[in-house]
Amino acid sequence: MAEIFLLTKTPGAPRSELCFKLMEHSENPKLYLAGDGIYHLLNTSGLPAQDILASREDILARGLPLTDDIAMPNDFYGQLVKDIMENSIHVYVF
Repeated sequence: MAEIFLLTKTPGAPRSELCFKLMEHSENPKLYLAGDGIYHLLNTSGLPAQDILASREDILARGLPLTDDIAMPNDFYGQLVKDIMENSIHVYVF
């Protein structure tokens, strides 16, 4: 079971920093990046090394390059809902 973190805030935003601090204390975090949260992909050194998934549509909408380093499910929100319903202990939204 995982703790799911959905991050839609930009790098440097106080809510982003809070998200990463909470992830540090999680035993099994899973990070979903959507909306402006995908800007965190510009500097992956600031991202936790755990399981990360990003919205392909949001990456393309913001003109960022697609990368093989990050999972981009075809049905991002479907995968998020499935993880929340079947595989999560807690869900945090930022």
